[in-house]
Amino acid sequence: MTAHAPSGPTGWQARRDVLEREDARQWARADLAAALLALMPQRLRGMVVEGAAPEIAGLIQDRLASRMDGSPAVYRMPVSITDDRLMGGLDLAATLAMGRPVAETGLLARANGSILVVAMAERLPGRSAAQLARVIDTCEVSTERDGLSVRMASSFVTLAISDPDEPGEVLPSGLGDRLAFGLALHDVSPARPRAGTLGREQIAAAREGLTDITVADDVIDAIIGSALQLGIASMRAPGFCLAAARGIAALAGRKAVTEADAALAAELVYASRARFFPPPEEQAPPPPKNETDSDAEGNPQSQPDAMTEVLVEAVRVRMVLDIAAKDRARRQTPLQEVAAGKSGDTVDSRMRGSRIGARPGDPRRDGRLDILATLRAAAPWQRLRTPAPGGSAIAVRAGDFRVKRYRHRSEAVVIFVVDASGSAAMNRLAEAKGAIELLLSGCYARRESVALIAFRKETADLLLPPTRSLTRVKRSLSRLPGGGGTPLAAGIAAAAQLARLQRQRRRSPHIVFLSDGQGNIALDGSPGREQSTEDARDMARRLKALAEPVLFFDISKRPSLEAQKISAEMGALYKPLPVADARRVFDTVRTLLLS
Repeated sequence: MTAHAPSGPTGWQARRDVLEREDARQWARADLAAALLALMPQRLRGMVVEGAAPEIAGLIQDRLASRMDGSPAVYRMPVSITDDRLMGGLDLAATLAMGRPVAETGLLARANGSILVVAMAERLPGRSAAQLARVIDTCEVSTERDGLSVRMASSFVTLAISDPDEPGEVLPSGLGDRLAFGLALHDVSPARPRAGTLGREQIAAAREGLTDITVADDVIDAIIGSALQLGIASMRAPGFCLAAARGIAALAGRKAVTEADAALAAELVYASRARFFPPPEEQAPPPPKNETDSDAEGNPQSQPDAMTEVLVEAVRVRMVLDIAAKDRARRQTPLQEVAAGKSGDTVDSRMRGSRIGARPGDPRRDGRLDILATLRAAAPWQRLRTPAPGGSAIAVRAGDFRVKRYRHRSEAVVIFVVDASGSAAMNRLAEAKGAIELLLSGCYARRESVALIAFRKETADLLLPPTRSLTRVKRSLSRLPGGGGTPLAAGIAAAAQLARLQRQRRRSPHIVFLSDGQGNIALDGSPGREQSTEDARDMARRLKALAEPVLFFDISKRPSLEAQKISAEMGALYKPLPVADARRVFDTVRTLLLS
């Protein structure tokens, strides 16, 4: 019997071809977005690039700069920038030399007519994002601080580069809403050569013909209607989409916007903003001519036209492809690298952490003296103050003192509460132990403390106080017995007590339950399912009042109604424990810890 080689492509070759085609599509969209920004920088304002390799992000920046008029400069905005560096403030050296307040130009004012690159934009503090958004809206930098009142015109193109590593890291919505395009470039490989199809000459020619572009009413209706169907509430988005459609038509040399132009513009603008995920359009028989849809009051309702459906379908397909690309990028990330993030609440501190500015205070009791901030506070008043005889040349008063402000993440404590009773042992206690060991590896990589509470028979026991020793945790877990009654109320009460104690120590507790939710031992140790259920619900409500993040894994053979009810009482995120997908279990807890 002769073996024949397969005539078609292998699975690996087919997958490679798919990735190459998606790579080409994503890069074509990014190149077009850069051309549109160069064509209409004042109208489109900027774009968000997510998941791009550093080489690709740099290439987009170079393409944008080479296509804009005047070869604009490129400024970079660090996420840790202070207010005076961003918006401007008092020039301390010049003020002390001249004896009067002298303003220092901030980054946003210097970036007028240039390109502003915001790397790691998902980590941008809310205050800095709000200041940047205000300048984008008003095209003006307004500074009123340190005795100064300065207004300077500023208009620039913003390139926000986002690469979120953790579930809680998202681009500030107020900033993303003010930038026209949102692109996911996870599949664009930096190894392939990138050729540009549009140069400065083509863009200049398109700019001359831009004013002659006409847009039909049905195109405008489709742009607005598709935004409504996708759940986009922002009024900026349809304006961006209409401007992009006109730009696409101008770059193609057309005098009117076509349906294809509007669909491509909707893909660039709406895909990152859509809140509804529309299902694929199914063919339905047309309604009879004598029947029309109407609302409850009998008023006729208009049906979405064909062009609106085309735009919605274009966005839907792009959303599906982007989600698939993000999932591929996530699966290619090693588990140890994924687990290396940080959790815990951010808290203000007087002595340690990252600098976040200064505030008035007494350095003897309120923290460390900020010398530069103190001098800035004192400098505008030097002409009105007379230095003490024999004193320094700068007169500093008690109200001028500024102390440093710090912010750091509090240590996170993951409290595992494990049901070791007979019902859990008969179901999937062994599987629960395996899931805990996987979760412990992630906690250890983030240098978090881990505590272990087990409840069985009549009580709940703290088998392991908060510790960072992975060996001790695994040893305690291996010795975890099974059998006996289910004192669920005692387990919840013990978790609440330990969480309250850790919060008093300025730590951030995160509670993970593994139970089937079927208690049969009351809080006082007496048997009885009815009283046990009532006690468990009472303790669950008390735990919910602490407002701590809680995750409830149902370790029953199949999802149980009791577990769902008790998790709802404690305000927990309910998840049935997967049978074979350990990575999904890890991702669920990681989302809880890092969001």
